[in-house]
Amino acid sequence: MVILAVGGYDPTGGAGISADIKTSHTLGVYCLSIITSIIPQTNKEVYEKYDLSKENIENQFKSVFEEFEIEYVKTGVLTSQSIDILLKYIDKYDLKVICDPVLASTTKYNFVDEKLMDKYIELFNKSYLITPNREEYNKIMEFVKNKNYHLKKDLYILITGIDDILKRNSTTINIFKGFKINKEVHGTGCVYSTAITAFLSKGYKLEDAIKEAKNFILSSIIYAKKTKYGYNSNPTYINKETVIKNLSYAIYLLKKINFTLIPEVGSNIAESLPLPKDFNDIASLTGRIIKNKLGGFYVVGDIEFGASEHIAKIILSASKFNPKIRSCMNIKYDEDLIKTLKEKFKDKFIISSFDRSEEPPNVSTMEWGTTIACKKIGKVPDIIYDKGGLGKEPMIRVLGKDSIDVIKKVEFIQKIYNSIKEK
Repeated sequence: MVILAVGGYDPTGGAGISADIKTSHTLGVYCLSIITSIIPQTNKEVYEKYDLSKENIENQFKSVFEEFEIEYVKTGVLTSQSIDILLKYIDKYDLKVICDPVLASTTKYNFVDEKLMDKYIELFNKSYLITPNREEYNKIMEFVKNKNYHLKKDLYILITGIDDILKRNSTTINIFKGFKINKEVHGTGCVYSTAITAFLSKGYKLEDAIKEAKNFILSSIIYAKKTKYGYNSNPTYINKETVIKNLSYAIYLLKKINFTLIPEVGSNIAESLPLPKDFNDIASLTGRIIKNKLGGFYVVGDIEFGASEHIAKIILSASKFNPKIRSCMNIKYDEDLIKTLKEKFKDKFIISSFDRSEEPPNVSTMEWGTTIACKKIGKVPDIIYDKGGLGKEPMIRVLGKDSIDVIKKVEFIQKIYNSIKEK
């Protein structure tokens, strides 16, 4: 799969062509690129917008179209001359254009004037989809109204925000629900529109491409790169296939260690998609990890989504405090082990707990207990334990960013446990 990105170059890599290429690469799509402008900027300000010459842009178009067959084009920051050239190539090659109309930066640097807006309207009427945010959409519609312009009836418009609205011919087709993440991230619009383009190039239908790209951009915000003045988008793709691969490898790693911290009820390990909504977004074993008579263990069941509500409740609760925490495994409780971890490894493990005797009626123990343990220390710990109760076995739960991270923690904890028992 090949797509073409046409837009500005941001030296920080948070937006523009660099972000387009990173996004496409993450999604397994080859990204060609044409630079229209060089835009030195930080998350605090844009220093300038230097537009490349018409001749230079024409040569860039010529080189990529001579070498590659292209169907999908994504655009970012454009100039009047680059739009004129692009319009010719749209007619010649019947291109499907996904236009992200970057009218201004998040730091309020204006990228367009009235003449360029006129050109944008021409481009919209040759595009397949445009992806303005709410502010950009209002500016576009006001400009269209004031100039007595018309947008073509079969143009798809995706108005982006927390919830995204897909329109066609003024009719709302679908609303894609999102999550508010309290983080100002540079380049999200760019990454989102490129992801949609990449999924379309893979054969996804438009609404499916938007839905998958929405999940992609949420992950890219969660894992955004911290900079001096804010955050840069960090294209990150975690889908069901990723989760299942992680769990499979985690179980493979578990089999490589002398794992004996198995409770009487057995162990299970789970990993979720980013921002899980319910049990169906969390995969685990359909069975358990069970002790055998030789002192080892065997794994019962397959890895499936929605398989275990018990351990999934821990992840659902923990992810509300920290969306990067997506995995958990329960292991055997040992008082000496907890004491040693608290006293000697407090720099390595954050530990919290809950008391079942304080549990209120009519609540889920795992949801309530996880919430209490997180609130107690103001963050998601590496370890949550409880000392059990009537008919309930004491338990340690190990949490981490994914199942491989959890297994590495479990391996370290197992070594500490072994050293305690050898004394």
